[in-house]
Amino acid sequence: MILTIPFSKTNINIESPIVVYGAGVYGEIAYLALNQCGLSIDFFCDRYRTGEFLGVRIITPKMLKDIPDSQVIIASRDYFYEIKKVLISCGFKRIYDMRELIAMNLPVEKLSNRARDMYFQRQVYIHVANHQGDILSNIHRLQFIVTERCSLKCKDCTHLMQYYEKPQDVDITKYIVSFERLLNMLGTISELRILGGEPFMNRETYKLIKRYASNNKINMITVYSNGTIIPNEDTLKTLENDKVTLHISAYGEYNKKRIDELTRCLNQYNIKYIVRVYDSWQEGGNLTKRHYSEAHKRKIFSACYERSCYSFLRGKLHRCPRSAHAMNLQAMPDVSNDYVDFTDENMSDEELKMKLLDLQNREWIEACDYCEGPNNVTQHIIPAIQTKFPLKYEKINNSKNLRE
Repeated sequence: MILTIPFSKTNINIESPIVVYGAGVYGEIAYLALNQCGLSIDFFCDRYRTGEFLGVRIITPKMLKDIPDSQVIIASRDYFYEIKKVLISCGFKRIYDMRELIAMNLPVEKLSNRARDMYFQRQVYIHVANHQGDILSNIHRLQFIVTERCSLKCKDCTHLMQYYEKPQDVDITKYIVSFERLLNMLGTISELRILGGEPFMNRETYKLIKRYASNNKINMITVYSNGTIIPNEDTLKTLENDKVTLHISAYGEYNKKRIDELTRCLNQYNIKYIVRVYDSWQEGGNLTKRHYSEAHKRKIFSACYERSCYSFLRGKLHRCPRSAHAMNLQAMPDVSNDYVDFTDENMSDEELKMKLLDLQNREWIEACDYCEGPNNVTQHIIPAIQTKFPLKYEKINNSKNLRE
């Protein structure tokens, strides 16, 4: 297996062009780090963006074949493995990663809000680059959904909280059993995300944090909160751990005052946290079936920024949160090929592993037919606009209800 090489000033050929694959937030970090090293980028490479990024020309992956001597750096965490496969197919034997670049002490004030967020959580990128392989070797990002309840009601929530009429907490004790079954099959998890809804609405969220903060298979735990709830005492104590970070989403007037109260409390407990100001969101649209062609579903999936956002809900691992919640809401059919059911005692571990590999290799899922295809290139909407009442959708009669 070809492994990437940490890019540094000491292992490069100054005669060969430098290409950064990824004209996004990690590309922004790479640009700043290379500038700090006195190096310039010759090209960015990206599948979807065109024109220029940070004043540097963007080329397509196909164009890389015309510059085979280029030194290509993978500037992506979520699509690290996909990009590596593309570069190998282009004939590259030496492929570089950002491990040393992202570990540098950079002037964060020069980064955008989103890039700053990724830089502060750089150990996740480093862990992904250190554990290269298929899904059984490492999952870079796995979301454990602990509740359907939320203290906000954002009408454009990608996780579909705005559709729940009678939201419920997830029984964490019950589903830890199936999560353990998944964990036993994996090498490592770069980042375990705990979220809802608003995770602190489930008063037992601390049980999950406490159980896995000491697990060697999990590199980092991030709890995603909208900052509107002060956690209970049990939760505050479990958050006080070097392995755990609280990610607070800031939406201006909607939660600024509550975030100020929360951060004062977190500082008292010496809890590590990040406040991320969201300037925009990507739009997934409503839950209406679109009747897309397979080719269009494939196109939406390939550009979707959530397509590798593995989501664990009530014992089932989905490829993305929209798939998990759309089935949970009975807004779409229960498509068993689009998730792996770790509550199914009739499935052997080997069968589940095969389903995991199949899920990783999917080129589209049925949930794409119920989505506009959120991506980081073309769709940007105002974040956190509130709705007073749950949004209406057409519920279907699934033969098997996932929400039980």
